[in-house]
Amino acid sequence: MRALGARFLPVPTDDDLEIDAEEVAEFLRVVALLREHLYAIAENTRRPHGLAEPRAGPVRRLRNLEVAALHAQVIGAAS
Repeated sequence: MRALGARFLPVPTDDDLEIDAEEVAEFLRVVALLREHLYAIAENTRRPHGLAEPRAGPVRRLRNLEVAALHAQVIGAAS
C-alpha cells in the first residue's frame, strides 16, 4: 500500500490510526486510491481460500475508515 502512496496505511496492529483534522481530505484521497487498486492489493495478500476472501476484508476496512473520516470531516466543519 505504501508503494501506491498510502502514507497513512498500513498502521501497525498495536498502534491506532490518528489523522489530524487538516489531513482528513488527503486521507479520503488515499482511501479512494486504495479502492482503485483493491484487486492488486488482494492479489498480493492472497491466501489459500482464493481471491474473494482477501478482497472482502479490505473493502469493509476501507469503507469503515472512509465513514469515520467523513464523520470527522462533518464534525470539524460544524465546529
